Amino acid sequence: DYLGKASLGIHTMWNEHFGIGVVEMMAAGLVTVAHDSGGPKSDIITNPWDLKAPHKSSSNSNATGLLASQKEEYATAMYEVLKKGPLSEDMLKVRENGRKASKRFSDE
Repeated sequence: DYLGKASLGIHTMWNEHFGIGVVEMMAAGLVTVAHDSGGPKSDIITNPWDLKAPHKSSSNSNATGLLASQKEEYATAMYEVLKKGPLSEDMLKVRENGRKASKRFSDE
């Protein structure tokens, strides 16, 4: 229920084997910021938003979420998402891409 009301989700666990919480946030349409390690990095957020070029829409058009490993990177990621606005064209695309990508983990 809370995921349906949110627009941004963070997941901070280091080196998590899979990360079902990350998939659930993406499936709910949240812009997801996950730890840059383990399953979230290798299997789930396979096209991360490029924080080094956050204003280049073309380089981020296939992004499914964001990855961060240090508190400063998490802060930057959240700042960029909130600055753009969760309903901006760029963030709506990330949310849509995340929803689509999360379907890879469903058996339906």
